[in-house]
Amino acid sequence: MARRPAEKKLAKYQSMRDFAKTAEPSGAKAPAHAPASKKTSFVIQKHAARRLHYDFRLELDGVLLSWSVPKGPSLSPGERRLAVRTEDHPLDYASFEGIIPQGQYGGGTVVVWDRGTWTPEGNAEEMLKKGRLTFTLDGEKLHGRWHLVKTKPQGKQEGWLLFKGRDDAANDEIDITEKRPESVITGRTVEEITANPDRVWQSNRIAEPTVAEKRAARFAGAKAKVSKAHASVKHKPAANQNELLALVDQLPLGFKLTNLDKVLYPEQGTTKGELIAYLAVVADWMLPHVAKRPLTIVRCPEGRGKPCFFQKKVLPGSPAAIKPVKIAEEDGEIVDYMQVNDMPGLVALAQLGTLEIHTWGAHADNPEKPDLAVFDLDPDVGLGWDKVALAAFDMRRRLNDLGLTSFVKTTGGKGLHVVVPLERRVDWEDFKEFTKLVVEQMEREEPALYTTNMAKRARTGKIFLDYLRNGRNATFIAPYSPRAREGAPVAVPITWEELANGVDPAAFTMTSVPKRLAQLDDDPWKDMSTVKQSITAAMWRAVGRKGSR
Repeated sequence: MARRPAEKKLAKYQSMRDFAKTAEPSGAKAPAHAPASKKTSFVIQKHAARRLHYDFRLELDGVLLSWSVPKGPSLSPGERRLAVRTEDHPLDYASFEGIIPQGQYGGGTVVVWDRGTWTPEGNAEEMLKKGRLTFTLDGEKLHGRWHLVKTKPQGKQEGWLLFKGRDDAANDEIDITEKRPESVITGRTVEEITANPDRVWQSNRIAEPTVAEKRAARFAGAKAKVSKAHASVKHKPAANQNELLALVDQLPLGFKLTNLDKVLYPEQGTTKGELIAYLAVVADWMLPHVAKRPLTIVRCPEGRGKPCFFQKKVLPGSPAAIKPVKIAEEDGEIVDYMQVNDMPGLVALAQLGTLEIHTWGAHADNPEKPDLAVFDLDPDVGLGWDKVALAAFDMRRRLNDLGLTSFVKTTGGKGLHVVVPLERRVDWEDFKEFTKLVVEQMEREEPALYTTNMAKRARTGKIFLDYLRNGRNATFIAPYSPRAREGAPVAVPITWEELANGVDPAAFTMTSVPKRLAQLDDDPWKDMSTVKQSITAAMWRAVGRKGSR
């Protein structure tokens, strides 16, 4: 009996692999022919084999037509990317994500970088024969019109060019492969999966949990207990306090906690154990804004009110959960700054007596390219909170007029931070210059309300618009960080609606914030990670400078 068309097409694929050794699907049960005119699936798999490349696959006639794209797809219509035709793959390969064993064809790590549906503009089989395939993608990362055009052969393989059509989904500025490296199935990157070589990650079967996952489960269980105990100490009965400290001491951290009963906030009698419990409870909310950023901390080993000091470098004897970030100082010396990436890292900072966590406006993987601008609205003594709130809304309007979306947080003090996420496109010099021009424009237009002069005498009756948080090596208080101030206040992200309806920043404390988070339906900054914006030439002109450097 003759083999079905799809099975014949997969003969080469099957001959190149030993399915007793690799977890890739064999395609032994290839589905029947699907009509060429039907809207069908596509997948792009990022593949760290001998050389990193992207496998671009289109479903047609019961298989996945496949091209290897060394540089990956580009959203710029002017970028023609080489695409080398490879063997057809089975349809169930579209969900494969994991590690192909070394020694097998294509040995290395695979993630599902994008997936969705594709629609050919005409008869796909005829277009393939003519060597020009035009189609629309509707994926999680890629959209709009695309072209595959046949060119000269690459050795024995067919050479094609993959490029974006000119439409609303085209973009000449964003490098989509750099901006969105993660899997659309698991959220993991190639590097994260490669770091777990003991496990083949597959989305179509349940794998045994790794050591890391078992540890994460222990974290979750311990954190839940700590959260419950934390809520039972508002009047701090001795029994509840002792229970909390005992649970904190059992957190699976990988390092020893000491002096949990040491009082760090004498006015409230708040202990180191309670600080650690607070950080464990808010970690999931805090880490997206703190993890993998260079830090500066305020350490108060003997508690608030006693001598405190700033620290930015990793010191000998620090817990291993505090990771180094190599950064060049102004004199050229390379030093290890601090970063934390998980809940044990936050707890490790508290173990050192840290009462404040401040972050850079850049990530540790590229500290010379900032990605978060912070405008600090600092009112003169005696100015009411309503004046600060109105100033924040004024800044929001001005930023919106420039084309920039902004967010707001309390600072644990009398001011507000207006925060602007940005793509990593300019250096620190331009970054700081842009924020300086924004606030200077506000000062020129409303000199009775605002000042950019740091001098105390210049602030009388005004709000100081501090742009200096946006310089290299400058930092700002992290979201959900406590402050080394009476009352154990906390810097808290809020919505613009909350600010309009009236909030009392003094009400956000280490005691109240966990309760607030438990009652929220959504993260006030839930949209921040989806905002894609950068400083454009038009924005430079709008704030008074012709063009960018």
